[in-house]
Amino acid sequence: MVSDNRARFGRFVIERRRTLNLTQDEVRAAGGPSDAAQTRAENGTGPEPSQRTLRRIDTGLNWAAGSAARTLLGGHPEPLEAADNPISSGPPRATEFGPDSVAVPLEMIVELMTPHAMLNSFRDRWPEVTQQEFDKATDALNEAVSRITGVYVTGLLETNAGPGVPVPALIEFAFGHHLDEPAGDDPTENQERLYRRWLAGRPIDVDADTESRFRRRWQARRGADA
Repeated sequence: MVSDNRARFGRFVIERRRTLNLTQDEVRAAGGPSDAAQTRAENGTGPEPSQRTLRRIDTGLNWAAGSAARTLLGGHPEPLEAADNPISSGPPRATEFGPDSVAVPLEMIVELMTPHAMLNSFRDRWPEVTQQEFDKATDALNEAVSRITGVYVTGLLETNAGPGVPVPALIEFAFGHHLDEPAGDDPTENQERLYRRWLAGRPIDVDADTESRFRRRWQARRGADA
């Protein structure tokens, strides 16, 4: 059974293609997705369109970046011919940096206390501290701080970015390093890092179920903030 959102999205896609008087082959030639992907999008069948497919729909149908993703969530597409008109385009959305505080799991606080205690212990025996000991403590401290900061960065990206939405330059400058962190030994933290990259539109290698889970999480957060 086709969901209301998928059916609505399909109507926008097929109506736009017909407005442009294009065949599916012509949409694909213009940078759009495959004919099969277009058919699924128009009919609302198959798995939910991936980020890549949504971006290619924007390209093939001459929509502004992020239009297909926004339409799939219940919004409306923006034709590039309208985006190029300064009269019809609205002001850019302001970057939101709140809240002033975030909830941090107790586990993260405990992880921070261990390297903190270790570094403090070095004060009493600094001449004997080896480089290996120091590196181990600082690496653990950096990892703990990164995880805590990541909670805030995730919230920023959920509010200001998402599928098809470019990351504001100020957030990229201040927190972009959180999007480039390599995978570690903690599966949960690795999922959080992948989620942040997905929110920022960075290329990630995940299956359709994971991407769908990320999208539902983002939609739930955006719905809670609405």
